[in-house]
Amino acid sequence: MQSVIPEILFITVNYKNTAITANFLTSLQQLDLGERSAVVIVDNESTTSSQESLRELCGKIDLDTKIISSPKNRYYWGGAAHALQTLGLDYDNRPNWIIVCNNDILFKQSDLLLKLCELDPEEYPVLAPTIISTNSMKNLNPYMVRPIKTMAKLYYAMFFFNSVTGLLIYKFRKFLKNLLFVLSNTQNEHGRTIYAPHGAFIIFSNVFFQKGGWLDDNLTMYGEEFTVAEIARRLQLPVHYRPDLEVMHVEHSSTKEQNWSQSFAAIKNAYYYVKREYL
Repeated sequence: MQSVIPEILFITVNYKNTAITANFLTSLQQLDLGERSAVVIVDNESTTSSQESLRELCGKIDLDTKIISSPKNRYYWGGAAHALQTLGLDYDNRPNWIIVCNNDILFKQSDLLLKLCELDPEEYPVLAPTIISTNSMKNLNPYMVRPIKTMAKLYYAMFFFNSVTGLLIYKFRKFLKNLLFVLSNTQNEHGRTIYAPHGAFIIFSNVFFQKGGWLDDNLTMYGEEFTVAEIARRLQLPVHYRPDLEVMHVEHSSTKEQNWSQSFAAIKNAYYYVKREYL
C-alpha cells in the first residue's frame, strides 16, 4: 500500500483464474480519480504460480495494489474479511469508502469514483449501486427491498425441501422476476433505502465500521447480502440503493463449473446459517 492512505479502497478476491482479475484491474484503472484509490487482492488457495501472475499483472497497471496470499480458500466474503483483518485499518481516518466486490466486475462509468466522493459517508454507510448483469443486461439491485417475513420463510422452507423442488421453484421464480421486469420499467429509476444490497459489489463507508459493522466470515458461498443487511439493521444504519452509480457484472464467471446440486447445497447452508444467527 502507498504511504498516503487512499480515499477509496477496493477489496477483491482471486481464485486460481487470474485472467478474470486482469480484466477487473484493466477496467478499474480507466476510472477517474484512480490516484485516490487502492486495490487489495486476496489470492485464495495461493500458489507460487498465482502469486507470480498477480505480481506481473499489478506491475503492468497504474494502480496502487497489494496482494494478500491465503494458503486456503476463504471464499469471497471470508477473503474480504481476511483482508480487513490483515490491513488493520483505522476507520476514524481514511479510507472514506471501502468497496468489496467480485473480481468479475467491469467498469463502464468513468466518473463512478467522482460521484462516490461527492456523497457523505455519514449519510451512506452502505451503498448498493446499479449492477448490470452481462448475461441478462438487467439490474441486480436492489437485491431485497424488505426483510424476510413469514411468507418468505415459508417459501424458503419449500425451496430447500430438496434440490429437485428447489430447481423447479427457482425456475418459476426466475420466470416471474423476468415478467415483472418487463411489466415495470420504472422500478429502479429512483434511489431509496433498501434491506439488502447485491453482494457482487457493496460500497461501505468508514462509518459502517466505526459504528461496529463487520464482515461475517462464517459463510463459504452465498448469503453475504443477508449478513450485511442484518448487521446494518442491528446497528440502525441505512442501506441505500443509488442507481446513479453503475458497474457491470460478468455473472458466474468464477462459479460456472458448479452444477445445480453443488450450488443448491451452498445456498442451503448459507440460508440456515443466516436464519440461525440473524433471523
